[in-house]
This record gives sequence, structure tokens and C-alpha cells, in this order.
Amino acid sequence: MNYTEENISNFDECCKFFEKELTHEELYASLKSGTIAEKQLACVRLESCRNSDEAEILMNNLTGIDGKVRETVSFKLRTFIAQTPELFLRGDFYNIFLDSIIDINGNICRNVIYALESLTGNAEFCEYFTRKVIANALTVTEKIENFDYKDRKYVTNKEIFKLYWYLEVLGIFKNLAASELFSLLQRTSKIEEYTIREKTARLLSKLPAGYNLDGLNFDNNFYVNLAMAKLKKINH
Repeated sequence: MNYTEENISNFDECCKFFEKELTHEELYASLKSGTIAEKQLACVRLESCRNSDEAEILMNNLTGIDGKVRETVSFKLRTFIAQTPELFLRGDFYNIFLDSIIDINGNICRNVIYALESLTGNAEFCEYFTRKVIANALTVTEKIENFDYKDRKYVTNKEIFKLYWYLEVLGIFKNLAASELFSLLQRTSKIEEYTIREKTARLLSKLPAGYNLDGLNFDNNFYVNLAMAKLKKINH
């Protein structure tokens, strides 16, 4: 079978699967153990998550699997976590979320961060998750600070991507450990990539009065300056 024939065959199988009348339980069974195409199509058709077993099936398909499935699951979680947040408040899920917010696919990062907003009312989740994110962000920042110039093009971008999403997710939390966050922002404010400095400026609004990064007031980037101007309006 050549490449064209294989694609036609896969397309035909997808059409047949999509036309099947499947129950809620059968859709989750397909997401659990079907082919890549079946997993994706099953997830597209899901309308709810009703119990912890179903939540686990979704979470097991959020990382370590084909990108099409990961993205579809991440999109569904935007709705499902909002509907039944209690099903996703599990310690073993928190580390999966930590991996998914730095997925290579930015759409997945964005979807998961949006979904996680529905869990920010839980103090235990917030405490664990934010401290892990800050610790991970500090590790990535240290790597970036220590890169040789010749490494920057093909190595730094990957770490910058991770740091960007770590800073992004911190923005959804209300109560952050001020001293720990400030220790991170002191360092990210000096990163060469302007998007990191912009995220840093935005996160300053999460800190109590007295925590300042004066260097950002004289930044030469428009977006960083804009973020700082908004911060000043908030503080006044």
C-alpha cells in the first residue's frame, strides 16, 4: 500500500467510525484503547466527564501521545473541568498538568491554562501547583542564564518557550508566595527575550506594594513599557 492509498484507507476508517452510533461509555472506551484516529474522534464527540475513571482516561491522553489527541483532549478539558472540577483535584493529575502547560504545541498550553482557572478556588491545588511552577521556572531561568552564545539559536528557544508558559500560568492565580515569586521575577526581568520581560512586568501586579523592579521602568521594548504603564495605573 502506498502513501496515498494508506491515507484514503485511514480516511475511510475515520468516516466509518464517526458515523457509528456510540454510547457515552463506548466513546470513553475508544479514547482509552482505540487507534490514534479513534481516540481523537471519540474525544471530539464527548459531551461530559461523569466520574473519576473517565477523568483518568482524559488525563492519560493529555501527555505522551500523538499531538492530535493531546490537543483535542486539552480543548475538551476547558469545558469538563469547569463542569466537574472535583474530578480533577487529584495529586497525580497535578504533575500531568505541569507537563501539559509546556507542551510543544502552544494551543495545548493555552487550553490547559484556561481549564486550570476552574481549579484555582482550591487552596491545596494552588499551593502545590504554584510552588512547583515557580521552582521549575527558576530551573529553566538558570539554564537560560548559563547558555553559551553559540547555543542560543537552537537551545535557548526551547527553554524560553517553557519559561513563557510558566509565567503565563502564574497569571491565573490570585495568591502567590510573594518572596518566591519576586525571586523569580528579579531574574526573568533580565532575560534578553522581550516576551519574558513583558510577562514579568504583568506578574508584578500579583505582588504587594514594596516589591519593585526598577530596571523594567527603563526597558527599551514597547510591550514591556505598555505592561509597566498598566501596572502603574493599577497601583494608583
